[in-house]
Amino acid sequence: MQPDLAGLCAHLEKIVGADRVGVGPAATTSFGVDGVLPGLVVRPGTQDEVRRVLAACAAANAAAIPWGGGTAMGLGNPPRRADAVVALDRLDRIVEFDDANLCVAVEAGVRLAALQTALAQKRQILPLDPPADAKVTVGGLVAANLSGPSRLLYGTARDWVLGMRVVLPNGESVRCGGKVIKNVSGYDMNKLFIGSLGTLGIVTEVTFKLLPLPATRAGVVGLFPELAHATGVVAKALESVLLPEALDLLDPEAVSLLAPRLGLEVPAGSYGLAVALAGSRETVERQTRDFSALFRDAGGRATPLPDGRTVLAWDAIRNVFGLLPVPPAVRVLCKIAVPIGRTGDLLASACTLGRRHGLRAAVTAHAGSGIVWACYLVGPKAPPDEVVADALQVLRQEAESAEGSLVLHDAPASLKARVDAWGKPGDGVGVMKRLKAEFDPMGVCNPGRFLGGL
Repeated sequence: MQPDLAGLCAHLEKIVGADRVGVGPAATTSFGVDGVLPGLVVRPGTQDEVRRVLAACAAANAAAIPWGGGTAMGLGNPPRRADAVVALDRLDRIVEFDDANLCVAVEAGVRLAALQTALAQKRQILPLDPPADAKVTVGGLVAANLSGPSRLLYGTARDWVLGMRVVLPNGESVRCGGKVIKNVSGYDMNKLFIGSLGTLGIVTEVTFKLLPLPATRAGVVGLFPELAHATGVVAKALESVLLPEALDLLDPEAVSLLAPRLGLEVPAGSYGLAVALAGSRETVERQTRDFSALFRDAGGRATPLPDGRTVLAWDAIRNVFGLLPVPPAVRVLCKIAVPIGRTGDLLASACTLGRRHGLRAAVTAHAGSGIVWACYLVGPKAPPDEVVADALQVLRQEAESAEGSLVLHDAPASLKARVDAWGKPGDGVGVMKRLKAEFDPMGVCNPGRFLGGL
């Protein structure tokens, strides 16, 4: 049954106001998902309005696409339907900040950078650092399970979420978890929604536990003539008592892009290894000396980053792909997850793919976590889609043979028509399908975008 969008639009206007519902190309063009334009865009301003909006979509058999900051909308396959985009930018309130107990509850539309600014006033921090934190919303952070370099020391969202409120596809609002660490008896429902890409419901509020802001931050960047020298340092560091906050490998293109921002003089073709350190002044100074010595012993050149430069330096490192001159090209962004010992191998293979096919690329890796990020620019002179697709499949096969995966976080729709964004579903896909059928039998929330066509 086709949804009655005219009737739905009128219903939504009664819920949120006529000025908060947009129809037509002028309102919907910027909310397309892989070339699929929604019939309308609605901007609820409260959690109760989200509940009523989703209930109205379900009653009208309309597919709803949740939208936060838009930074992860390239993740996943094209939606089967996109009748209504539910934009959550108006849910931008800090509900409760209990600094004495190191926890905060925030609505889904709060931007991560704005939250960190508020927390810093009490010298606290949420230790999650995905790229584009000025745009990333709390809801998107959780729904897409976004993370950054500091996952090495602090983990990912599942390690910091205490509780959340979620509106289910039928319009029911549920609460998972609470405000304390030991708050779960039975199933931990938080983890069910983290990383589900909005396919089981729309997250409207999240409660996080926090950390005190580190007393001191510093870093070291090492430059090496060969990748093997840098990966050798990674292996020694992971076997040592050193506790870096982040440990990122950089290919020569990434090093070249970052050199002006990090104040580096870079020999051509150099690979980089960037280390972030946090803690007491004594601990940070000692680890800075130890990492510098490791770099020199491996034939590299060490450049310390003092406390005053570290935050800006790592902001540049996290967002290095944004330094690539995208227009008129489009980008293909891949996340490769493999066992830690294979990180260097997959980084090298990702670099080789770009050179072999004449694609400008930058490749980085969270070297202590087994995560490789490869960004390719596909311009007017790039090989045909089928050639690029075949190359990505070869890279995916190498990752899967290492018991890993390759996921497309961004790619043109024409390429996604040839390469599934997620790859081969694992053994758990049957359980995932049963959960989707239980939570969303009508396929209201983000239909088709998740693994296995969920």
